[in-house]
Amino acid sequence: MRKKFILICCMVVATSMSYIRISEARELPIYVPGEVLVKFTPGSSMQEVQAILGQIGAGIIKKFSFMVIYNIKIPANLPVEMAIRFLRADPRVVYAEPNYYRYLNLTPNDPQYSQMWGLNNSGQTGGVLDADIDAPEAWNIQTGSPSIVVVDIDSGMDLIHEDLAVNLWTNPGEIPGNGVDDDGNGFIDDIHGWDVIDNDNDPTDTSPSCGGHGTHTAGTIGAVGNNGKGVVGVNWNLRIMPLRVFGGFLCSGSDANIISAIEYYTGFGVRVSNNSYGGGPFNQAQEDAIRASQSLFVAAAGNGGFDGRGHNNDVTPEYPASYPLDNIISVAATDDNDAKAGFSNFGITSVDLGAPGVDILSTLPGNAYGLLSGTSMATPHVTGAAALLLAQDSTLTNYEVKWRLLKGTDFKGYTVLTKGRLNIFKALTLNPQIIIDVTPLGPTDINPGDTVQYRVTIINLSGFPKTVTRKIYARHPDGMEGDLEAEATIDLNGGQTLIQNFTVVIPSIVPPSHFGAHDLVGRIWTSGFADFSEDEVLYNILP
Repeated sequence: MRKKFILICCMVVATSMSYIRISEARELPIYVPGEVLVKFTPGSSMQEVQAILGQIGAGIIKKFSFMVIYNIKIPANLPVEMAIRFLRADPRVVYAEPNYYRYLNLTPNDPQYSQMWGLNNSGQTGGVLDADIDAPEAWNIQTGSPSIVVVDIDSGMDLIHEDLAVNLWTNPGEIPGNGVDDDGNGFIDDIHGWDVIDNDNDPTDTSPSCGGHGTHTAGTIGAVGNNGKGVVGVNWNLRIMPLRVFGGFLCSGSDANIISAIEYYTGFGVRVSNNSYGGGPFNQAQEDAIRASQSLFVAAAGNGGFDGRGHNNDVTPEYPASYPLDNIISVAATDDNDAKAGFSNFGITSVDLGAPGVDILSTLPGNAYGLLSGTSMATPHVTGAAALLLAQDSTLTNYEVKWRLLKGTDFKGYTVLTKGRLNIFKALTLNPQIIIDVTPLGPTDINPGDTVQYRVTIINLSGFPKTVTRKIYARHPDGMEGDLEAEATIDLNGGQTLIQNFTVVIPSIVPPSHFGAHDLVGRIWTSGFADFSEDEVLYNILP
């Protein structure tokens, strides 16, 4: 429970090469030439940063303020690898990395086929009855809410599509067409999202090379329901914030642009993002950005290698899906026979669950509809399901949403963490038998050196004894976590309520990056995460 008081392309990557070979006739660049992502040590002044960069003739393209990471431009005659070696040698540099490209993940298929088996499989495609996510059963409980906003980081969206326009997000703090940044977020007239590629306020899905990828994923998340037109999304009613990051001849998106998109939606407090892309090497800046977003980051597991067959992400990671972050949900693709799609990546520790991703019917630009396949198509099923859970109960924490999605899967024996496929009806109807509640016993606006007192209440709702593990920690503005109490194992009798009071002293010297909003989090779970509960209280450390 939350409380407040106050597009992947099939690829194999070799990091020492400047290109990725995906076929005998086509190569894709690994990183943006002439650009580097750099993080400096906390407290480094702008004068120091500019002095370091000046030694190699580099300049600042953009500073990501929510993480203090710089996207820099180096001279054309300076190889990226040499610039990185120079920067890494300076003790004031935390890391320096290439600005990697990522690619979308889709496989076009027969446009004549027009049945949405992934939502409700009656065997209409010759597949297995009920090899679906039980959407109709879920819709008897919840069809969505316009108060829930979902971000789609992709190739943009057809903003006037007959089946999407009603569910398009509108920035409540911006006045259309007045040429003024009304909400002060640094973006002028960003009424319906942002085009990060062209740095303008029109995130329309226009790149032919992307094949309408963003419009298709948006439709699976939230095509309007019960309107007598086209298709229906997992959510009938929500708001989709399109951020155009992928485009150009190769339909690529750089890590810097992806980080820019994450920074944009984090400023609005959006809790769920769809990320149907991947590939390329590990990038610390991208991992830091995902952590700092403090959102549920639903990501495609990837579409395998040269042979069109999925690989094991436990062995060959696929980023961003493979970053070891609790707020990532990694999604494999399944077919209408309830089998893992042959092209889909897998991994018993690195991929969380499967979802329909073969011959998925959804929206395409120009009021069109069509079939696409890929883990890109599986991912928005899970994104839409997360939004449906929040529409049902907006007090759920991100990890309570994730627990319900994973715990509610149908067991299929896949080589993924849950061994199962998404079932949104089960996720909606899960009732944990344990509850934790965190209550502040004083002000939540605090200063360095203050003493904070809070109460933790744990309830066993069942009539049977349960053993729970309790964890109490703080989540900082950058998403990093620190334990406030030692992890404890507690035995509870059936129906028992346990109340504990705690005190923590805020250090008198706080790093500048730790001023601002912190979550004080209480979490409990039983063996194998059979039951799970979490509660958050927002504290604000004043400078």
